[in-house]
Amino acid sequence: MSFLRKRKSTKIKTIRSDSGLALQKGMDTQKESRSEPREDLSSGKERKKLSLHDKIKFLEGRLNTAETRSTPQKHIVVIRNLAKGYMRLGRDDTSYFAKADNLIKQFYVLYPFHMEKMDWILWIEASANAKLIREARNLLKEARLLFPGDEDLDEVETKVLHIDQSKSGD
Repeated sequence: MSFLRKRKSTKIKTIRSDSGLALQKGMDTQKESRSEPREDLSSGKERKKLSLHDKIKFLEGRLNTAETRSTPQKHIVVIRNLAKGYMRLGRDDTSYFAKADNLIKQFYVLYPFHMEKMDWILWIEASANAKLIREARNLLKEARLLFPGDEDLDEVETKVLHIDQSKSGD
């Protein structure tokens, strides 16, 4: 290996000696141009702030495209982001909770080994908010088997109980 290093270093020395000062002059001009203050370069397109409804429409469009479905990781990211968006929209319109619940069910059917704790929590909350209390309790039992002694699941169970009590009080 030392032979290769020696050969490479002599090659570099001969190239530098043959090149003259043209290379050094070019490097000096680059250094000078970097030291001058730059103006802010604006890109050709300004990024617009999308509303939540626009983001949801965009993700719904990407959900079942061939490009997204061909790569499981992309598909999982789209499903997770869309479910979270549905949960945010569900604060205003409760029909979005059922959409989030159905989407996470599809996620569980397609990629059961990719379900993380946060996915389970989101699914339980979506089921409870969609007034599917029995299903939410069954999911909670299953999640407890997967993540025993988890404090986040205790919080979700409390939310489910509150939703159940408010449902029975109606």
